[in-house]
Amino acid sequence: MARRPRFAPAPAATDAIEPIGSVRRSQLVSTFGIGAIVDLEKGSFMPMGLEDWERVNSLPALRIGEERLQSMLGVSHFRLGPVKEQLAGTTQVRARSAAPAVRFPEWHECPKCHRIGKEGAPFELADDGARLRCTAHGNATTYTSPVRFVVACRKGHLSDFPWEWWAHRGRQEGVCQRPLLKLGSHGQSASLADLYVTCEGCGTAERPTRESLGSAFGADALGGWRCDGFRPWLHDRQADCREPVRALQRGASNIHFGVVGSALSIPPASEALNLLIEQSRMFLDGVPDAALPSVLAGVSQTYGVPVAQLLAAYRRVRAIEEGGPALTERAAREQEYDALSQDRNDPIVGGIVPQFQNEALTPPPALANWFDLIGAASRLREVRALAGFSRIEPHPVSAERVAEAIAQGKVSPLSKTPRSWLPGAEIRGEGIFLRFRTEAVDKWIAASPGAVERANILEARSRRIAEQRGYERDYTITARLLLVHSFAHALIRQISVECGYSASALRERLYVSDSNRIMNGVLVYTGSPDSEGSLGGLVRLAEPELLEPIILRTLANAGWCGSDPVCLETDPKQSGDRVSGAACHCCLLLPETACERFNRELDRAVLVGDAESTFEGFFGPIAPEASWQS
Repeated sequence: MARRPRFAPAPAATDAIEPIGSVRRSQLVSTFGIGAIVDLEKGSFMPMGLEDWERVNSLPALRIGEERLQSMLGVSHFRLGPVKEQLAGTTQVRARSAAPAVRFPEWHECPKCHRIGKEGAPFELADDGARLRCTAHGNATTYTSPVRFVVACRKGHLSDFPWEWWAHRGRQEGVCQRPLLKLGSHGQSASLADLYVTCEGCGTAERPTRESLGSAFGADALGGWRCDGFRPWLHDRQADCREPVRALQRGASNIHFGVVGSALSIPPASEALNLLIEQSRMFLDGVPDAALPSVLAGVSQTYGVPVAQLLAAYRRVRAIEEGGPALTERAAREQEYDALSQDRNDPIVGGIVPQFQNEALTPPPALANWFDLIGAASRLREVRALAGFSRIEPHPVSAERVAEAIAQGKVSPLSKTPRSWLPGAEIRGEGIFLRFRTEAVDKWIAASPGAVERANILEARSRRIAEQRGYERDYTITARLLLVHSFAHALIRQISVECGYSASALRERLYVSDSNRIMNGVLVYTGSPDSEGSLGGLVRLAEPELLEPIILRTLANAGWCGSDPVCLETDPKQSGDRVSGAACHCCLLLPETACERFNRELDRAVLVGDAESTFEGFFGPIAPEASWQS
C-alpha cells in the first residue's frame, strides 16, 4: 500500500514511492478492502476507490475472469491486487505496484502530551511522508497515534469523531477560535468511561464535570451532530445525508462489512480450452469477427489446439457475457451442486491444467443412511470479488442485486461511477462435498414438527430484522437449512481439531433449497490462499476409511457442549440478533471467515435432538464414542 495525500493527483505509473505497509492480496477483497480501516506500523489508512486503482492497477497480467460471477455482478472482468515491485538498492516500490491508500482517521493523539489534532494543527508530517509527529517536544521525534474513535452512518459515510464540537458542547459560545484539545483520563481504568476531552484554548479543562467519552456511544449521544456525507475512499462528500451517526471504535468489526460475491470455476469454464481463451482476452476483444481466425492461429500454433475449437470457445464465452439475463446466485449454486455430484477429470490441453477435478464416491456403510454421495474435489478454483460494503450492520444481498442495493444507498459503492470491473482474488485449493440423502431429510422433517417450529421461530425473527434494516432476503430459514449449516460447522471444528487445519483456513459453501430444485449439501474447502490449500491433506479425508470415523466423532462431540445444559436449552425465541438456537463458542461458532452467514442460523438441536426430547435429531441417538473407536 502507498499513502497518497487527500485530493492530490495520483503519481505516474513509473514513479517511485515509499510503501506504508503490506497486506495479503486476498485481504483486499475481504478484511482490508476498499473503505475499510487498515492498521499498519505507520498508522491507520484506508484503501481508496476504483478510480485510483485504475491509475496504478491496469496491467493486463492482473486481469482475471470467471464468467458466471461476471454475469451475476454485471462486469466484464476482475483485477487482482498488485504485487509490489521493489526498486533495487532502495526501500521504495513502483507506484503501479501499490494499492493506493489515504490516512484515516485524520485526527491523531500524541502519546506524551496527549494533545489531539490533525496534520498542520498541531502536528506535522514526519520525514517518512506517512506518519505524523508532535512538535511540542523539541528535537525529540515523537510520532503520534491515530485516535480510537470515528463516526459512521448506515449509508456508509465515515468521518472523524467531532472532537471540537464534543469538547465545547456545554459552552454557550460554541467552539472557540483557537481550540487546543487534549485527551485526558481519570486514571482509574482503561475503559471508555474513564476518558474525556478538554480544550485548553478556552478553559473547558477547568470545568468541574468532564463528560466521559463512553457516553458518546449511546443511542442519541450524537443527536446534535449531523452526518457530513464524507466518503474518504472516494475523496468526496454526499450532501444532505439525513441518517443519524454513531460513534464507533476504529478497530471495531462493524466499521466494514464487505459485500463479496463468489463462484467456483466449474465446467465448461474450468476446462483448459476456456483458460486458453481467457489468457488471450485482452488481444481478442477488440478484433473484428472476420479477423479472429488469423489472430487465433498464433495461439493454435503455440498450444497445438485447432483454430475452430478456439473460435467456438471464444464465441461461447462472449455469448454468455453479452446475451440473456444475468445469472442468479440461486441458479449458480444449482450448477455447482450438479458439478460436485459428478466425476470430472478433464484433459490437459497445451500444457494448461483444468481448474476443476472431482471424484464422486459412495459413502461408507455407516454413513449411507444419512448421505448418498461424497465428492472429493482435488482441484478447485474460487473467485471472490468485492462489490461494495456496508457499515454498522451487514447487508445481506445476492450478487445479482448488488447494483440495485448500491443505487438505493443500502450498500456503499467502490467508485463514484460504475466500472466494468471489480477487485477480485483467486483461491485455489481442494474440498470435500457431502450430499445428504434427500429422502432421509424429508422423512426426518415430516416426523419432527418440533424442529420445524424452531426453524419457523428463527425465520420470523430473521424476517423482522430484515424489515427493520431495510434489506430483502432471497431464502427462508427451514429445518433443512439449520441441519446442513449446523453439520457443516460441527464438521469444520472437528477437522481443525484432529487433522491439522486451522478453522480459519477452512470454509463452508452451502447448497440448500426447499423449493423448485431440492438441494441439501455442503462443500468444506480450503478457503485461505496459503500452503494449507493445495497439499492434498483435506481431499484425502474423503477416503471412506478416514471420513467415517471423522464424521462419527463429529456427531459424538455435537452431543455435548461445555456450556450445557444452558446451550442446548436455549429457546430460539430468545435468539435476538444471533438468529440461532443452541449454538455457542463452545460447540458450533466458527471464525467469521469460515461461515457464509455471519455465524447465524445455527441450531445444534437439529443434529442431536432438543433438551426436552420433543423431537429427535436427524442423526438419531448418538452412540458413545467408545463404541466405534478402534
